[in-house]
Amino acid sequence: LEAYGGIVTAFLNDTQLNPLKTIDDWVGGVSQKMEAVVTKDDRYGVFLSHQGIKSDGYGGQSSAMKINVSLVKQIYEDKLLFSGNEPVPVFFDNDSMVAGDHQIKAMLFSAYASDQIIAFMDNDFFTKKWCLMEYFLAKHGRGTLRPFLVDSPYAPVLPQDTVYDEVAKDLKAATSGRFLQTLQNYFIERNREDYSSRVLSVEV
Repeated sequence: LEAYGGIVTAFLNDTQLNPLKTIDDWVGGVSQKMEAVVTKDDRYGVFLSHQGIKSDGYGGQSSAMKINVSLVKQIYEDKLLFSGNEPVPVFFDNDSMVAGDHQIKAMLFSAYASDQIIAFMDNDFFTKKWCLMEYFLAKHGRGTLRPFLVDSPYAPVLPQDTVYDEVAKDLKAATSGRFLQTLQNYFIERNREDYSSRVLSVEV
């Protein structure tokens, strides 16, 4: 892990990583190195990517997005099952980390290794380099990137090759019956033992 200790620092501090194509190429090189070291414990069924804390427009901060995405996580944990009826593990920020986790590895390796990456993209998403790194690691990674547009029918700056699975003005489409069925059809053919065991217990 120490060999990748400077990845996030370099990414957050390098103001020359523009335009997005440059970032895409750079993260693509990083992802090739990750492929050699990710393990089963980095693989979650669903990885939720979002810009959690943002300005409320009045000099303060709003956590509304984080709260809404946490509700999506609860629905996925309740509804999505593997072939043996076990709940599908969902990665959501610090909520999904256990004692001893290294934040860089836990978040970014899982963005690369997880099966379904649900990205909730609002107008701030592509201004945050942490969100950018998750997005491009998912794009170059092992899973399927499923972007949702939130708060606006379009975002001001998007990669030209972004293919939208869903476009929505809110998070409801991510928990619609049709979309949940799409995810369930995928996981019902898969086995729980192939995924991370480092998951916090879900209270029933």
